[in-house]
Amino acid sequence: MAQCGMLWDYRFTNDADDIRGSKVYGLNDEKLGKIDDVIFDHSTGNIRYIVVDTGGWLSTKKFVVPVEHLRTSFDHKDDFAVDLNKRQIEALPPYHESHLESDEQWADYERRYRAQWKADPVMHRAGTDRNITPTT
Repeated sequence: MAQCGMLWDYRFTNDADDIRGSKVYGLNDEKLGKIDDVIFDHSTGNIRYIVVDTGGWLSTKKFVVPVEHLRTSFDHKDDFAVDLNKRQIEALPPYHESHLESDEQWADYERRYRAQWKADPVMHRAGTDRNITPTT
């Protein structure tokens, strides 16, 4: 079994909040999609990524965001925001659920994804989790 997995069709009890279905907004309040699922670590139960369904504007239809870069939206109740725009997301390696079928496939995808996240399109301030959006 792979180390990471998704919730798939799991339904929470009434006591737990489920973020699936919440909208995700990017830079300049650009709607990027809805949270389709989460990717979590089986051994710790910690959520590592959210899976966002773009609704079709992205050719692969889904992309992932490290959970540490997700924040509550100030402008949209019960929704979330990330410091990304569509151009930056299009530059990330395509995400497919099949990447989670084995630890090797997931490690390869995650290595390519993290390398792209750090190098380009998202610049960050060294030693922090703060993203820097370059001026034009």
